[in-house]
Amino acid sequence: MKIVIRILVSVIILVGTGFCVLVIMNRPISEEVVSEKIEKHLIEIVEKNDALSSALLTIYSDQTGYFEQFAVGTKNQSSDQPVQIDSPYHSASIGKTMCATVFGMLVDEGKINFDDKINLWLDEDLLNGLFVMNGNDYSDQVTLQQLLSHTSGIGDYFEGPVNSGKTMMERVSSNPDLLFTPEELLAFTRENQNPVGRPGQQFYYSDTGYVLLGFILEAIEGKTYSDILEERIFEPLGMNDSYLMFYNDGPSDIIGIYLNGMDYSNKKALSVDWAGGGVVTTMNDLLTFMKALGNGHLLSDEVYSQMKDFNHSFEKGIYYGMGMMYFDFSELSFLLRFSSITDIYGGVGATGTYMLYDEKKDTIFIANFGALEYREKGIEELVKIRMIYDRMKVE
Repeated sequence: MKIVIRILVSVIILVGTGFCVLVIMNRPISEEVVSEKIEKHLIEIVEKNDALSSALLTIYSDQTGYFEQFAVGTKNQSSDQPVQIDSPYHSASIGKTMCATVFGMLVDEGKINFDDKINLWLDEDLLNGLFVMNGNDYSDQVTLQQLLSHTSGIGDYFEGPVNSGKTMMERVSSNPDLLFTPEELLAFTRENQNPVGRPGQQFYYSDTGYVLLGFILEAIEGKTYSDILEERIFEPLGMNDSYLMFYNDGPSDIIGIYLNGMDYSNKKALSVDWAGGGVVTTMNDLLTFMKALGNGHLLSDEVYSQMKDFNHSFEKGIYYGMGMMYFDFSELSFLLRFSSITDIYGGVGATGTYMLYDEKKDTIFIANFGALEYREKGIEELVKIRMIYDRMKVE
């Protein structure tokens, strides 16, 4: 509900500034002025927020022909090196969209179905204890679709509550150089958390579920998850600056990513994610990926439509399909019902990073703020940026 409250407050403040100001704000402006105002806004965000070192933004529209990229700030808070539009960054849960896309490819190829049970590929030792409720083990009932849509009932190692001891976030905060394997991430849920329900009973966002999906892909393809991403997505699309962090040949050199004020860009604790969001990438690579996903180069219309079946409520105004979120801005703020802002969907990460598509206006928005504090604020700022962009005079 934090996103709802922040967006509502922002819109109320705009309305409260008075009718004359709103008339001026809605007056059409040139493409050049739009770009100037957006860049000024991004500069103000970074300068006024100590939690950030930079802000990246790309807006691409086939409908209007607008294509601009912005990069403000520095590589990290201890550096004077300016950030660039092609600076690599950790994309967090945008990786879930990529993971789900690979499953969609396998469905198109006839190798799997979304309703297949996961125990076809995962042995009892790996599933042990993850789906046990009231003495009943439900692991033989869990489907691929349920893991992809966060409805399997499994706990969430990343932010879920624990039965005792420290949460994962507390562990990472106290020891930023902890190195996790995917097996250890599953073990954390197995040893410290309980399922939230039976398979299919409710929506509950779970990084643990996406770790299982990574293991399933490895079992199906007979190769590592990093190689699967490389061979099925990165290499065919020419995403030469994208890779799975900690599984590439050389050291990662990414811009600052801040959790509770600490830069984790060179910390081993970023291994806290894997198939659910361990991809390092750039705005250009994500633009390439989102365009390919939307224009049918990766998936059939039928399978992509299933991924876009946003029928699981995340919170008010936000819905989930398979690997992607949908934002209904009329629900996020009733005042936005009277604006030109239309709905968007795509990949969103906890560190204020997103790759979102406005289908109605055929426009892609890609951004990275690189701080856990911007999980909700990033969407709030997107609303403000779109209010500027929507004023653009189209010839």
